[in-house]
Amino acid sequence: MKSFENLLPKLVLAPGFVLGFAFIYGLMIWNGVLSLTGSRMLPNYENFVGLEQYVQLWDMDRWYVALKNLGIFSLLYVGGSMAVGMVLAIFLDQKVRAEGWLRTIYLYPMALSFIVTGTAWKWILNPSDGLQKLM
Repeated sequence: MKSFENLLPKLVLAPGFVLGFAFIYGLMIWNGVLSLTGSRMLPNYENFVGLEQYVQLWDMDRWYVALKNLGIFSLLYVGGSMAVGMVLAIFLDQKVRAEGWLRTIYLYPMALSFIVTGTAWKWILNPSDGLQKLM
């Protein structure tokens, strides 16, 4: 009985891990294999070209410009997002006047989305006025 209790969580989590692995890494591998073919729109596995497309890609000047732009965007966006998040977290943690109002204004949009979603589902599932009445 003790071994079953230890095994049960693993059995419950296993399908999720298998599906996650298949859909994340399986599709990455499939995409890598597909990139070695000459396919344009639909998969065409007969036209195997190997690394030829990657050689062409690294020979293009536009590729280096795109990599530079991606690096700049990533650094600025991630760095900016982290800085703004840190400033907001520090600001919310401080003891300031009207702290309750500031927290309410800051957290209101997050709370409102749950309220609107709950109200919408309440209306949709209402037996007298919702979708059940129409069906």
